[in-house]
Amino acid sequence: MSELKKISRNSIFSFLSTFFRLFANVILFWLIARYYGKEIFGQFTIAQTFASFFVLFADFGLDVLLTTELPRNLNNSNNFFNKLFSIKLILSFLSFCGMIIVSFISNFSTQVRDLLIIFSFYAVLTTLTNFLFALFRGNEKFEYEAKVSFLTNFGALFVVCIFMLIKEDIIIISIVFAFIRLMGLLVTLSYAFHIQPNISFKLNFNSSSVVIKKVLIFGLFLIFGNLYFQLDTILLSFWKGEESVGVYQSVFRLILLPLFIPDILVNSLMPTQSRLNSENFEKWKTVGFLLNKFLIIISIPLSISIFFSSEQLIHLIYGKKEYAQAIPILKIFSMIIFVRFISETHGLMLTTSNRQKKRMLVVLFATIINFVINWFVIPKFGINGAAITSLITNTFVSVLFIYLTKHETGSWNKIFINPTLIIVVILISASFWIINILGVWYLGVIPFTLYFIIAFKKLLTENEKKYFSELKFIKNY
Repeated sequence: MSELKKISRNSIFSFLSTFFRLFANVILFWLIARYYGKEIFGQFTIAQTFASFFVLFADFGLDVLLTTELPRNLNNSNNFFNKLFSIKLILSFLSFCGMIIVSFISNFSTQVRDLLIIFSFYAVLTTLTNFLFALFRGNEKFEYEAKVSFLTNFGALFVVCIFMLIKEDIIIISIVFAFIRLMGLLVTLSYAFHIQPNISFKLNFNSSSVVIKKVLIFGLFLIFGNLYFQLDTILLSFWKGEESVGVYQSVFRLILLPLFIPDILVNSLMPTQSRLNSENFEKWKTVGFLLNKFLIIISIPLSISIFFSSEQLIHLIYGKKEYAQAIPILKIFSMIIFVRFISETHGLMLTTSNRQKKRMLVVLFATIINFVINWFVIPKFGINGAAITSLITNTFVSVLFIYLTKHETGSWNKIFINPTLIIVVILISASFWIINILGVWYLGVIPFTLYFIIAFKKLLTENEKKYFSELKFIKNY
């Protein structure tokens, strides 16, 4: 299989894996929010958010390291896998214990504590499954991850929907959620043996200190890179209670859908970019430039349309009364979408050029800034203060990522002073503003479509049009 076809295929399967996961989870969380109310939804998302944090702790960059380093160690892949797996097992056990400890020492309600215990099992099963997914990606076998993602996520959605119809308790639904994750792990394990028949899961702590030293930067980045974006939910759970978390998370779950676009592209290109950085530096920059331009072009109509349609979206998805407080939060998060889109490629360039330490320090400082600001604003301004703080910290991260890559990417952001883009942004903003006033939100598809037609014709060079239409920007890489 040619390199072009392989990368195109991997991109498709990476898209499907992420789409299955996000789509099923968004629908699942929407159903819980809509039919169980913001208090129970808040309880569920508190437990899930803590589980996500401990999954990150258990991953500790091992998944990224396995994905990026395995292609360089194919002749010694089993030994390399064993070393990482041994550390992963220890971290998974510590994560499980951490979740249990939180459930006992926190001042949460009994319901939340029970959910935390259930999600402690879910966290362990998830992190082990994700580690095997990294094995698939390192071998460029993205199709197996897509298969498991479809089975587990849509299987969970189907079963949980049945339990919801009979109005089953949220505790039972959470148990089912964790059980299906166990089934997914078993299926993933069978695929792992298919890809590497000689794979073993023996503990191997030889050179563990070397591995830990190497993975330390990845691990700290993974934790703080996600914590600065989710810390507000954790702080709201302590300082404002379950209902505030429910309202805040109702928006957070919505914006995960557009954010899956850069997530997919970055994940599918990471192995390639890691290789290109050492093999062909100019092509490494070319791929990064095109990815960045693509994300900027997409982010603009997404952010504008969500900003002006926030009220209609919240009313349509969650109902008018109970989640009315979520409307201004969604407006703020629409701006965060744009900020994150323009920074993702710069972050990828840092990671694939062995500057992960700088990236880690940025998100570490962002987490500290987020905590300090939230310490003052959440008690006084609640979820609105948390949302504004999130916008500030995401902007801080974006600016520093762009600054740290300025030598390679200095000319990338000239697109922002493109007269055509400025005019189009003004026109599309005015269009959505008028559509919002008239209350005909469904007509938003018209400016959306016109924007992409103009963007393709006026914002892309002839070579870039060919690159995007034929994927030539990764040919022969």
